[in-house]
Amino acid sequence: MRRTRSLIPWLLLAVIALIAYGSLYPFNFKADAIEGGVFKALERLSWARAGRGDRIANVLLYLPFGFCLYLWLDTRLRRRVSLLVATALGALFSLGIEVAQVYVSARVPSLKDLALNTLGASLGAVGGLAWRGIGQLIHLPAREEDPSRDPGAALVIATWLIFRFAPFVPQFDLGKLKLALQPLFEPQWDAVSVFVYLACWLVVNHAAGAFVRRSRRLEALLLIIAAVLGGRLLVANQTFVADELFALLLLLPLLVVMHWLTPDARRRLLLVALATVLAIEGLAPFDFTGPTSSFDFWPFRIWLDAGATALHVIDWTALLGRLFLLTAFLWLVREAGAPINVSIAIVVGASLAIETLQLWLPDQDASITDPVMALGMGLLLRALERARARRAAPGVTFPPARNR
Repeated sequence: MRRTRSLIPWLLLAVIALIAYGSLYPFNFKADAIEGGVFKALERLSWARAGRGDRIANVLLYLPFGFCLYLWLDTRLRRRVSLLVATALGALFSLGIEVAQVYVSARVPSLKDLALNTLGASLGAVGGLAWRGIGQLIHLPAREEDPSRDPGAALVIATWLIFRFAPFVPQFDLGKLKLALQPLFEPQWDAVSVFVYLACWLVVNHAAGAFVRRSRRLEALLLIIAAVLGGRLLVANQTFVADELFALLLLLPLLVVMHWLTPDARRRLLLVALATVLAIEGLAPFDFTGPTSSFDFWPFRIWLDAGATALHVIDWTALLGRLFLLTAFLWLVREAGAPINVSIAIVVGASLAIETLQLWLPDQDASITDPVMALGMGLLLRALERARARRAAPGVTFPPARNR
């Protein structure tokens, strides 16, 4: 039986590096800041007050540490021992960071930070326990069977990550990193937005299951979640979204419910959910009136009109978000058993219908751009499937994988 190495230790190392960076930036250590060594540094720790935002940030910063550490320890220790060890190591790591901050100017080491960091590590470990429990309820196989490597699933995951990493400008300033957490200090929830995020993450999970071994499905999903949430911290002008985090909490129990459904019922449910998201994104708030605009038959006209400044005026997040939705809908229709040409026609027709209905919406511009993007992604998927079929068996058409 083949075994593959877990990615959890690498995620844990990435989390440790992020915590160290966020806690010790700008790294202007002064060895002579105090005299007397580490014990004198410990005496410098006080119960200094912190604002509400800093308190929340301290807890959130150590959540992924406890989460990943528990998942790593759980394969080696008993459940309760893993919880205690993850919490204790979180406290020791935080203590080391606080002591190091004594030697960094402009930082305020605090015992209150230590307590909040330890709480975050403990809550993260509980989250890891819940995640492991989800995996046991889903009954993922232990045998490492060959993955299907569905090219459409890879395309869905790639467009999702590209969409979430826009505008592709990294940021490493500590102040801006904290701004990414700002929306969580006073979260506001919107049920429609939660549904949109939840539907998208369910589709991404389904795509992950079509691309990796079944025994690695949850780990692949965890890696994608970590990449997206990490990107919210490290990509300029991006912040955490409370609605998305709530959707991720709902995702865990829904994974179990989806597992109980038959594969065909699962596909139908995802198709309906994603079609609803497409309608919401394209037609909300559905206040139809008389025709208020004309149909633009020039795709990507904004690029042509903007000329050299096109890269700066394009709303990349909105554009790439629509690209992901169209790609995901195309792949789900294809996976449901429709021939590739029929799948392309359905998605192009659906996007064209939405654009046409936008003629009756105020402040909306109907354009051929989305149908052209749908057609382009459909042709790309068809080319990928044909290339895959040629590699597997020349002259044999590869049907979409349907046994997940």
